[in-house]
Amino acid sequence: MRTFILLCVFLIPTWGFSQTPCSYILRTDSCILLNPKLKEVTEVIEVKIKNNYLVQFIKQGKLNYLKIIVRDDLGFGKKGSLQLLSGKKQIYIKSIKLEPIDKTSAYFIIELNNSYYLDNIKDLGLSKIVFNETVEFNIPKPDSDQIKKAADCFYAIVKDQIWPASRKL
Repeated sequence: MRTFILLCVFLIPTWGFSQTPCSYILRTDSCILLNPKLKEVTEVIEVKIKNNYLVQFIKQGKLNYLKIIVRDDLGFGKKGSLQLLSGKKQIYIKSIKLEPIDKTSAYFIIELNNSYYLDNIKDLGLSKIVFNETVEFNIPKPDSDQIKKAADCFYAIVKDQIWPASRKL
């Protein structure tokens, strides 16, 4: 009995510390979202990856977005299909514009509400970006893991806003 009490005294306080807090937090920023000429106040979690690319999870009110800023010219200003590969799953957008920021960078913006996109990214990360079915960018495994962690943190914050109330069970 004495051993059991000693174990409880030493183990119970450590159970509270077994979950690690999220290392990514939302910070207030101004971002260009759907209108390229208008910066809006948002909350952002961002991850810098290979080639100085930037993956941002953006919360603006009840709307949530994934923004991928690319530095290589994958077709700045062009419209085409976009595939985001996450392990064996993919996110496919039939038509999206690679919106230019300046001469050396552009971005994709994808709405996360009413979709399983965030679920896939938080579970599997991102492994490849394919634009217009011809240009692709491979994401290294360590960067994919960082994206996965950031997506998991973002999901913990916005999970109740991803689906409308009528869809929740």
